[in-house]
Amino acid sequence: MPAMLRLHAAPATLVSLAVIPTFAVVALVALSGAEAAGQGQPKCGDKITADTTLHKDLVDCPNNGLRIAADNVTLDLNGHLIDGDGEPFKPCSEDEFCDVGVLNRGHDGVTVMHGSEREFDFGVLVGRASHNRLLDISASGNQCCGFGFFRDTRSVIRNSSGSGADSGMFLVSSHHVRILGNAFRHNGDPGGIFVFKSTHNLIKGNLLSHNGFFGIILEHADRNRVRRNRSVRDGQVGIYVAPGNRNVIARNRVFHVRGSRGVGRAIEIDGGDHNVIARNSVRDTEGDAIIVGCPPCGVVVGTVVRRNHIRGAGEDGVHIDDTARHTRLRRNVAKGAKDDGLDTDNPTTKLTRNRARLNGDLGIEAVRGVIDGGGNKASGNGDPRQCTHIVCR
Repeated sequence: MPAMLRLHAAPATLVSLAVIPTFAVVALVALSGAEAAGQGQPKCGDKITADTTLHKDLVDCPNNGLRIAADNVTLDLNGHLIDGDGEPFKPCSEDEFCDVGVLNRGHDGVTVMHGSEREFDFGVLVGRASHNRLLDISASGNQCCGFGFFRDTRSVIRNSSGSGADSGMFLVSSHHVRILGNAFRHNGDPGGIFVFKSTHNLIKGNLLSHNGFFGIILEHADRNRVRRNRSVRDGQVGIYVAPGNRNVIARNRVFHVRGSRGVGRAIEIDGGDHNVIARNSVRDTEGDAIIVGCPPCGVVVGTVVRRNHIRGAGEDGVHIDDTARHTRLRRNVAKGAKDDGLDTDNPTTKLTRNRARLNGDLGIEAVRGVIDGGGNKASGNGDPRQCTHIVCR
């Protein structure tokens, strides 16, 4: 995937990595099997129709672990493990869900809590439902995804963890979901949290670490809030929007993004209108710390980049591509970048009260015609001019 070297792949390329396997199950029929009425110990493949507490591990389930089959039930794993056999369920037909630790298709008001799933295709899969809760669940060593929500609304996943899968979790066509205080580590491609065609979700207080491509990716996703997360040593980009409109990326900490061939960015907006990047702390990126726009991706309009604190970027602290129009850079601090502190290639950019110190080249490199909002400062940078085409003190 050569285009991914700059992370400017077409959306269909990214979807093929993680979403297509999900879409393959969106229209599936309901499953059959034994029911667990809340008494006694469920077995692998049982349906849960009443409040149920697990009293021992379920080990080496050949297909699905447990299946939710009623609204408003609680499945308490009680600290126990639901374990797959680590092999795909080969007799699975196209009209079935297979190899899922806990499966809920179409049931509202369900709580799954206090336990773990491993060695399935999906750890927990919720579809066509609302008001579900996943609490204190560990999903590890699953093939596709730790957690998956599709066509889900007003649900929450809290204090859980997803590791060792292609994706820690995904949201597909899901809205008003809250992802709070979870940890997603050591996942592959696409990475930690993947949000596709989903709106009005809150992603807050999560830890993303050592994921293969992205910490968090929003694709064709609008009006989401990504707040107070930590991304540490994720592979290519900490937080990536491609494309999306009116998303807010605020008060996140993104450190040590060590991608290959110059990729390794904290926050990247590759398409969409009126996104906000505010009050984030960024340290030690291989490439540009914050980048808005890319030539193959089309036009980016009205991005606000304000009050971010950036230190030690491998290239520019903030880079605004020529394709990014009407970007507003306000009160950002860029220090110790190997290239420029702030660099904008589009003359519709407005720069106001930014500070750039001790960067390798210019403090602020701006093309002719940019809008000087005043109050910009630059000192101690490698180029004695300090700034171009705006006034710096």
